[in-house]
Amino acid sequence: MQLRRVTEASWASAIALTILLLVFASTIDTTSALSYRGYKQEMKEQPDDVLIDLIARYGHTMLRAKDELENSKRTVDFGLSRGYSGAQEAKHRMAMAVANFAGGPGRKRRFEGIML
Repeated sequence: MQLRRVTEASWASAIALTILLLVFASTIDTTSALSYRGYKQEMKEQPDDVLIDLIARYGHTMLRAKDELENSKRTVDFGLSRGYSGAQEAKHRMAMAVANFAGGPGRKRRFEGIML
């Protein structure tokens, strides 16, 4: 087994690369810390009542979205996404609406000689 001799040039390039990586790493750490501090300063400037109002409005929005989601589950599909059964349900509901309409099909009701 032969050992490779390390030359002075390879040591110099390894040291230069290490220094470059350390400088790069310290730059990234400093930049992120400064941006975080700036964000924290902005949060301190906001009055407490504005933040409480924002949280309350967000809560109301979430409750409304939950109610709309629950109601949307009970709608008729009309067969657009599930196939024939939805279309059949839509036809049935339309037929029931027509049958319950006073001027719809079926036996006509008469009151005192007047046909409705």
